[in-house]
Amino acid sequence: MNHFFKNIVAPCSVEDFFNQYHEKDILHIKRNDETYYNNILTSQEISDYLERQDIFYPSVRIVKNGKEIPHAEYTLKSTPIGHHRKDGIINTDKAFALFNNGATFVIQAGQRYFNNLSHCCLQLSQKFNAPVQANLYITPDKSQGFNPHWDTHDVFVLQISGTKTWHLYGFEKELPTKNQTFVSKGYEKEPIQTIQLCPGDFLYVPRGYVHDAIADDGISSHITIGVLSFTWARYFNEIFPQLEEFKMFREAVPFWKEDLSSLIKEKTEALKQKLSALDFDKGIERLNKNYRAAQPQPVHHYFESIRTISKLSPGTRLALNEGVIYNFVKKEEGNELQLLGKAIQFPDTAKPALDYIFNNKKFTLQDLPAATDAAKELAVQLIREGVVYIEEL
Repeated sequence: MNHFFKNIVAPCSVEDFFNQYHEKDILHIKRNDETYYNNILTSQEISDYLERQDIFYPSVRIVKNGKEIPHAEYTLKSTPIGHHRKDGIINTDKAFALFNNGATFVIQAGQRYFNNLSHCCLQLSQKFNAPVQANLYITPDKSQGFNPHWDTHDVFVLQISGTKTWHLYGFEKELPTKNQTFVSKGYEKEPIQTIQLCPGDFLYVPRGYVHDAIADDGISSHITIGVLSFTWARYFNEIFPQLEEFKMFREAVPFWKEDLSSLIKEKTEALKQKLSALDFDKGIERLNKNYRAAQPQPVHHYFESIRTISKLSPGTRLALNEGVIYNFVKKEEGNELQLLGKAIQFPDTAKPALDYIFNNKKFTLQDLPAATDAAKELAVQLIREGVVYIEEL
């Protein structure tokens, strides 16, 4: 799990993936190992989730032959929850009746419900520095969820159980964005490649590559992990708001003039001259902030740790919560640790102990380069903030 991306593309190397396939071509890896993804997600975990009585639409959607079935056909209205009533809880009986009639379950944002999958998606998001989502598709035999379509994000397909046949049609538009739609109605092209995915197999489909899939005999379950990469266009969109600092770009566009061509040329030249004055690092900072806010970050053993925090002793085994994205920022006075949308201030005297924690991942209070009382005070604060957890008392 510490090398999720490396494992899912193996035996292709990460370097070869980016050089030969990323945004260029499909990659299909056949493994003949139905247990390959067991440490990520199992069929039993999917079954347990679908049988729960507390799942709300649209966490589960149901589709058939390219169309979403109206959720009113499989959700409950005004369900009592304590003193409240809520609409939208999945009616398990109705949902499975639709499934038995050829419809596909889509578990959306699976990275929010399955712990191992959440950690894997977090690792992938850190590799691409972009939000990552995981949808699960459970399709009955001989059934199809969606018609030929393209996605506006890269897709990593992990076949969990059963088999599914994928039809791959090639690019209709290379690297489309959400503003560039695909009309699947009446799509009549023949696939350029047909692939059957078996448990343990992997398929990478770059965005813009038209595809569809149909389950073979038996129920098929697979994970589709989408990487919502930031484009260069998005990057520049994060930078150009800085132009508002210059009066010439705050002036109204004089649409009342008959010909704007000379003025557009003048402003374009001014833009070229001002580009060097823009802070391009701020574009990266804004994208980083966006992806950190969008990506679920699992906090390990949080409640149990704060429940037993009073039993903390010098020999208590603690561990860094590696399901969270951290960012250290040096301040004029002390240091700031940014995580989970908040910022924690620490004095310079705490930096050696923090460095030890982040470098070693696992530790006890007596390991830290700090006085006993200071080490305990720091550990208590980090536990309450979700940075570390009690591994063993």
